[in-house]
Amino acid sequence: MRSLRYLNAVLTVLAVLLTLNLWTMWTGGPTWDRSVMAARGEEGGAGIPNSAQQRAEMIDLLKRLVQETNDLSNMFRTGRARVQVDGGK
Repeated sequence: MRSLRYLNAVLTVLAVLLTLNLWTMWTGGPTWDRSVMAARGEEGGAGIPNSAQQRAEMIDLLKRLVQETNDLSNMFRTGRARVQVDGGK
């Protein structure tokens, strides 16, 4: 009998929390969507993201990163850049 009361109490709390969640979603609207658009500086909805454009941007950034790494490696090979290691603690 005691476990049935506990189960009813837990289910009641869950029902109340789900009701509050539904009410806030219904009355508040998509707050996360507005904040994301405001952070991006967009006026209207962005729609479906263009994954091909995102991949192209990532490839460009990776190419730039590889080029900068190669430039730094060449600087170390030619002696224009040197590393000094301090053994202090």
